[in-house]
Amino acid sequence: MGLYNLIEIDVNIDSILNKIDSLKETNYENNDKRIIYFTLHSKKLIDLIIDSMKLTKSSEEILLEESIVSASLLLDEVYNDYLQKKLIISLLFFISSITIMITLVKISFTTTKLKNELLAYKYAVEHSDNSVVLTDANKKILYVNENFETNTGYLKDDILGKDPKVLSSGLNLRATYDELNEKLLSGKKWEGELINKRKDGSLFYEKVSIVPIFVNEKIENYLAIKLDITKYIKQREELKESSIVFENTEEGILITDANQRIISVNKAFEKISGYTKEELIGEKPSLLKSFKHDRFFYKKMWLSIQEKGYWKGKIYDLIKDGSIIPTWLNITAVKDENGKVIKYISMHTNLQEIIDSQEKADYLAYHDSLTNLPNRIKLEDHLSHVIAVASRDHLTMSILFIDLDRFKIINDTLGHQVGDRLLQNVSKRIRKVLRDTDMVARMGGDEFIVVLETARNKKAAAYVCQKILDTLKESIKIGEHTLNTSASIGVAMFPDNGKTITTLIKNADTAMYHAKSLGKNNYQYYNEELSINIHDQLKIEQALKQAISGDELYLNYQAQYDLRTKEVISFEALVRWDSKKIGFTPPNIFIPVAEDTGMIVEIGDFIFEKACSDFKKFKQINKKLQYIAINISTIQFRDKHFVSKIKEIIKKIDILPSQIELEITERYIMEFNETNMLILDELRALGFRMSIDDFGTGYSSMNYLTKLPIDIIKVDKSFVDGIPKDNNNMQISKAIIALSKSLGYRTVAEGIETKEQEEILLSLNCNIGQGYFFSKPLDYDNTIEFLNKKKFKIATT
Repeated sequence: MGLYNLIEIDVNIDSILNKIDSLKETNYENNDKRIIYFTLHSKKLIDLIIDSMKLTKSSEEILLEESIVSASLLLDEVYNDYLQKKLIISLLFFISSITIMITLVKISFTTTKLKNELLAYKYAVEHSDNSVVLTDANKKILYVNENFETNTGYLKDDILGKDPKVLSSGLNLRATYDELNEKLLSGKKWEGELINKRKDGSLFYEKVSIVPIFVNEKIENYLAIKLDITKYIKQREELKESSIVFENTEEGILITDANQRIISVNKAFEKISGYTKEELIGEKPSLLKSFKHDRFFYKKMWLSIQEKGYWKGKIYDLIKDGSIIPTWLNITAVKDENGKVIKYISMHTNLQEIIDSQEKADYLAYHDSLTNLPNRIKLEDHLSHVIAVASRDHLTMSILFIDLDRFKIINDTLGHQVGDRLLQNVSKRIRKVLRDTDMVARMGGDEFIVVLETARNKKAAAYVCQKILDTLKESIKIGEHTLNTSASIGVAMFPDNGKTITTLIKNADTAMYHAKSLGKNNYQYYNEELSINIHDQLKIEQALKQAISGDELYLNYQAQYDLRTKEVISFEALVRWDSKKIGFTPPNIFIPVAEDTGMIVEIGDFIFEKACSDFKKFKQINKKLQYIAINISTIQFRDKHFVSKIKEIIKKIDILPSQIELEITERYIMEFNETNMLILDELRALGFRMSIDDFGTGYSSMNYLTKLPIDIIKVDKSFVDGIPKDNNNMQISKAIIALSKSLGYRTVAEGIETKEQEEILLSLNCNIGQGYFFSKPLDYDNTIEFLNKKKFKIATT
């Protein structure tokens, strides 16, 4: 007899007691009937008590049970005697009544105690934190408690009479069920973990214990006790994942207790420090102290940890081999629920590798990989210095724009290998005829720029031009080919032909095209008559004045993709100008003019407000969009109302600062003064995202980067273009991405045009991609259409 029978007995006892009690109120025709009913109901009551005591009996209740059995026998005699000896019924009734009364007193005491204990058991089971399931021998559910209903979603009425398999998820191994059935059928307990399914279809994990219940050596019921361990399973998986990350991350991780005793390190830290885990456990991090920092350094460090809960910065560590290395250290205090520090976690990045990599990347970033000449970046850096000196000392200097004649024909007919060797030979010849104070740089293709720092007049510039023409006229032997080449050269003088890098190069380029038009193999000086074209600065300046008021400026948007998920996460806003006077003018033509004249402030305000307004509409279509990237000119930072204006705009449009990324070109960063840095800090504090655009084309130092409040570094398109064929560009891109990651920034690669470039950049841990491979820049209407398609789209044009 199992738990289910015990509950049934409890109900029947209550019923019989109520019937006996009602005998006192019932009006029978004679005493004979009263005696019969009293005797029969009392007999049933005693039988039920005996049955219940078989389930609940303790050693001290044995005598009580014997007394109850005696009363039962006496009642049998009373009833039989009544049938045979009616004459003496009164006497027997008197005697039996006395006995029954005494017995019932004992029974009353026993049933009350039994009932109270049973109620306690029922309450405990019903309100248990575990699910309780009782089945019959055929595994049909007889009883479930409240926890079962809450955890599974099945009510008692839904589940009673059904097989527990209704909870099966189909995810448990067949071997698990085989083991379960084998143990239960052999009368043994089974314990294990199961993945089950709730009524709503959701999955949950349970720790299950099932025991068979025997009656007369035969299985009558199965009792299952279940504990929901879903939370613990998830925590276990998270711990496992954390452990994998801990051991495989590139950053060194060191964990100490509250007393700064090392309790754990990962493999990366072992590699950085040179010590094994066994050598470090129990030691203090001061083992790595290099003595390059004074006590005030450490005092400031610990003050930050105590007040803010963390410290990060550059520190020098003494590693096992005795060398001292620069490390980027990030220490965080871990506290318990009462705010007490229980451990410290520190992350270490070996900056020496980054510094070495940056030095190599710096050379690659400033030099052409084919000719080893300075590239455009290095040229502009050098020119800015030369122009500054010439302007200060009121001196004249010259630049030459050189373009090889007929190079395209040679390259196309004889192949790129011959073309490359020709460019290498030409570079050496030009370098050979210049003085040490002069610079020659390769602009790309077959174009070169020469900076003549000490050429104070046209005659001095003409002398160098002729030497270059003469040396290039000589035949060049490449393999089996004898090549004859020449060049066209344009000359621009500072300050007469321009006072900025952009203007000087543009005017020298104009003069070079004039030389080509005159039959090639000659040089020409720039003069104003050569600049009568639609891109003349004065015409652009005049046309720009009505660009905004005349509704000539508009924005295109180029999608930025998460390289891992292939989802569009943002757009970059790109300004375009279609002038009614001079026609479509590219940004690289009109933006410098706008900056020189200060009109970029008004144009920048238009771009910011329009981009924010459009992005709000874009986000209504695609909720996953994170932000809009907007380019900011350094000239705008000179506007004292810059911050207040953009705050007013985002308030009017109702857009969050975190949904806006402000892009600043790297080459402008070094021009920042203390006021500019304060503006950056203020913008970052307001919640704006900050990024460095065209990274690698300027000359940011490692120290400067760590001070900037930025989130994203954008790899310039010029480096991405060379992937995968140009190893230098590959190495530069890799170094920039590694640097960005080590500083905790995300990386965007611009100008991705092929699947191969995308895959390589993803393998280098670049986060975000942008370029024609994903989507070309689109106007507003086409951007809306693009978003409504809601699918990954690779541009073919």
